[in-house]
Amino acid sequence: MTVIATAGHVDHGKSTFVNFLTEQQTDRLPEEKKRGLTINLGYTHFSYEKNTYSIIDVPGHKDFFKNTISGFSNVDVVLFIIDSVQNWSEQSEQHFQSLISLNKSNFIFVFTKIDLLETEVNQEILQHKIENYKNMNYMILKFNKKTSDREKMRKQIHEFIQSCTFPKKIPSLWVDRSFTIDGTGKVITGTANKGFDYENVIYNLHNEKLQIKEVQSKHKKNNDEITQKRIALSLKKTNKLFPRRGDLLTNKPISFSEDLFIELNDIDIKESFLKGTLRIFFGTDNAHIKKIKIIYSENNIYAYLNISKVVPIPDFENLLIQNVDKNIFKGGVFLFFLAKNQIKELNKKLKNLDRVFSLLDIFNIVDEKFIDAGQNFRKIKGCYINENIFEEINTSLNGDIDLINKLGVEEYFRSKYQVTIEVIKEIINKIENLSVSNNQLLKKMDSHENLNSQYKKICELLGHTLEVNIIDTKDFNRDDLKELFLIKSIYRVNSKIIISDKHLNKLIKLIESLPSEFKIKDFKEVSKLSRKYTVPYLELLDKLGVTTKIDKSGTRKKI
Repeated sequence: MTVIATAGHVDHGKSTFVNFLTEQQTDRLPEEKKRGLTINLGYTHFSYEKNTYSIIDVPGHKDFFKNTISGFSNVDVVLFIIDSVQNWSEQSEQHFQSLISLNKSNFIFVFTKIDLLETEVNQEILQHKIENYKNMNYMILKFNKKTSDREKMRKQIHEFIQSCTFPKKIPSLWVDRSFTIDGTGKVITGTANKGFDYENVIYNLHNEKLQIKEVQSKHKKNNDEITQKRIALSLKKTNKLFPRRGDLLTNKPISFSEDLFIELNDIDIKESFLKGTLRIFFGTDNAHIKKIKIIYSENNIYAYLNISKVVPIPDFENLLIQNVDKNIFKGGVFLFFLAKNQIKELNKKLKNLDRVFSLLDIFNIVDEKFIDAGQNFRKIKGCYINENIFEEINTSLNGDIDLINKLGVEEYFRSKYQVTIEVIKEIINKIENLSVSNNQLLKKMDSHENLNSQYKKICELLGHTLEVNIIDTKDFNRDDLKELFLIKSIYRVNSKIIISDKHLNKLIKLIESLPSEFKIKDFKEVSKLSRKYTVPYLELLDKLGVTTKIDKSGTRKKI
C-alpha cells in the first residue's frame, strides 16, 4: 500500500477529485458537510491491478493548518490540487513550501475544474516552482469533472507511483486518530512505516508495550509487516494507558526530551525568521518553540531547540518550523536529544569558537550515523570521539583513579565528558594495566606476579562464603596489602573483617534482589548471615555508595 496525501488551496477541489478517484466521501463531520470544506483529516483508498493506494484528504483552509501538517507527515506521494481557474493561491504556496521543507519529492499535480476554463491551462507558475527544485519527481494531470475517465486516471497515478523511490525510515507509527467504538473498544489509526512489527508495539513517552487485540488495514485483518500502509489497531482493555493523536508508537523504546538538536535544510536563514512566534511540527504532533539557537558550520546549519513539552522523536525524522507571524517555513531533520550538561558544554564551546567545522567541534562524542564517514576522526564503539577529549580521558584514567572511583566510573565520565560507560569500557580494554568492575576502576595484577600470588592466598584463606574467615594481616607484606586495597581487590569491613572483590560482588547481587528500600532484617533473611557480618557489610556498602542509611533503625535505600 502506498499512502498519498492531498494538498492545495481551500475549494480547489481536493475532496471532489478524491471522491471521483475512490468513489467514496471523505468529509464525515456534520460541520464539514454543512460548510462544504474539509476540517479534519479524511481517509479513503482505491485499488488498481491488486495494488491499494490509501489517500489522506487534508484541510485546505488556513485555520486548520495543524491538521494539514499531520496529514503530510508520513506520506509517500503528494496529490497536489490546483484550481485551473483561480490557479496558484495562498494555501497553494503555504502547502507547497511546507511539503518541500518536509523533504517530500514525489508530486502528482492535478489541475481541476477544466470544464469551467475557456482557454488552455496556465502551467507557467507551477513550472516556475518546479524548476527551483531539481530533485522533484512529478507528473501533471488535468481533471474534467464531466469527461475524465476514472480508470485512465487511476492507471496514470499507479504508473507514476511505480516509478517513485521512497526514503528508508525507522519502523514507527504516529497516531492521527484515537477513538472508541461501541462493542469494540479503543481504536487508534496511523500510517505504519515499512518493517513495523505489530507484535511488538511500544507506546513511547511511557515506553510500555501495547496490548493489541487486532490489526486492520482496509477493513481486513492485516498480517503484512513489509509494506507501508494505513492501519487501525484495536486495543485490549488491559492496557493501562491509551495513545492519543500525536503520540508515537515504535518497536523499540526511544528517548524523549524537550531539548532537540536538529540539522536544517536551508543554509540561508535570516535572523528575521527567528523573531516572532515559532512552532515546530513533527509526525502528527507539534509544539511551541521556547528557545532556538542557530549553529553555523562549514557545510551545514544546525539548531538547538527547547520546546514546550517533552516528546519522543525517531532519528532523522523530518521536521517543519513555522514562523506563525510571518507564515514562513523552514525544514529540518531531527538528530538527537541534548542532556542538560551537554547544553551547558555546548554554550561554553560556542563562545570560544570562531568557526565550527564539524559536530565534534561542539560535542565530545557523536554517534557515527551523524558524522560523515569520510572525515578523519577516532572511532570507538560506533561513535566518533573528539581527539582532545580522548587524550583527556586517557589522562584521567591514569591519574584520577581515586576520584573516579569515589563518584563511580559511569557517573564521572558522563558528567565530565558526556561519554557513555560502553565507550569508556572500550577505551579501558586497550589500557594494559586497567579494568572496570562494579562501576570501579581496577588495576590489573597480571603483570605483578608477587601481588597476584598474595591476592590468591588471601582469597583462599577467606573462603568462598560471605561468612569469611578472620585472617591476620601481619602474615602479609604491608606494601602488598596496601596496593591490594588501593586497586580494590580487597576491602576492609572493620578492624577484624577483610573481604575480596569476589565477596563484594556477591553482596551487591544480594542487594539487587531486595526492594529499593529495605530493613536490616530483610538483608539478614536474604543473606542468611549473623549480625556479626550483617551490619558491618551494610556499613561497607554505605561507604562504597551502593546503599545509603535513611533512618536511625538502619533502613537502607539502594543507590
